[in-house]
Amino acid sequence: MHQFEESHPEFKGFSAFYEAEILPGLERDEQTRLGVISKIKKTMPLIAAGTLIALAVAIYFGAPFMVLAFLTGGGVMAGAGMAQYMLRTVRSDTKDNIVGNLCRFLGLAFQSEMSVAPRLGQFNELGLVTAKYDRSEFEDQISGTAHGAKFLLHEAHLEKKEGTGKNRRLVTKFRGQLLAIEFHQKFLGRTIVLRDKGWLQRKKKGDMKRVGLVDPVFEKIFEAYGTDQVEARYLLTPTFMQRLVDLEHSVNGANIRFGFDGGLLLIAVETANRYEAGSMFEPLIETSRTQIILDEIGAIYDVIDGVMKPQKY
Repeated sequence: MHQFEESHPEFKGFSAFYEAEILPGLERDEQTRLGVISKIKKTMPLIAAGTLIALAVAIYFGAPFMVLAFLTGGGVMAGAGMAQYMLRTVRSDTKDNIVGNLCRFLGLAFQSEMSVAPRLGQFNELGLVTAKYDRSEFEDQISGTAHGAKFLLHEAHLEKKEGTGKNRRLVTKFRGQLLAIEFHQKFLGRTIVLRDKGWLQRKKKGDMKRVGLVDPVFEKIFEAYGTDQVEARYLLTPTFMQRLVDLEHSVNGANIRFGFDGGLLLIAVETANRYEAGSMFEPLIETSRTQIILDEIGAIYDVIDGVMKPQKY
């Protein structure tokens, strides 16, 4: 039997579940994947031949180096794009099988595609992610209860058009994870913690005033604002702030920022794309791809456990 690292109590028994519920689907999809790979191998020589003919014609007519580089790059991109397109169904089915069934095992809900983000407006209002964007994509929503706290997490990619004329393009303003956790207490006001901007720090942000952090180490990393100074200092202890820094490291993230609002702890952290099926050019039944996703979901439990467990004052 395949043995996984069941690092959390909630994961106990997953290895047996994998054998019974996930592996049969992976074995079926592996046969489909091999068939697609065979078709790709037959198609690649045609794309290579077409690229070589285009290069020969360009050289014959004395095309400059930039044109030759463009044709070469175009051929490579065409081959890669074609391969990814042909493997899209296998990738989607593999992801749904592993992530969907893993969440089912844990009693969590999983939604791979979404058109709207449930609490994006609240993240925008608190200034945790920009409200000024022209294109948005959301995926991989996971929700449920962990360590007695209800949570909702999803990935977001927000882009804004910048530049003029031919230089106008979409620029990423946020790519990462948005996490909302019920904090088991109602807050008297709102508190937000952003990354320190040095001399650009403001004394006020909307109806919130600057809050001085007790620990000078965190004062150099973050800038905090709140509508209730006493409550903000009560929440933002050095212990809690360290847990959020640890959280950023645990998900290989950057620029973590968070806020307390209406009984929720809202966390935004920039990360690479997570909860994906992995390379389609490796066997699907390799346990490493499932272990990676298991570890990524385990990080959610680490985060919630870290911020919800009692603090030491």
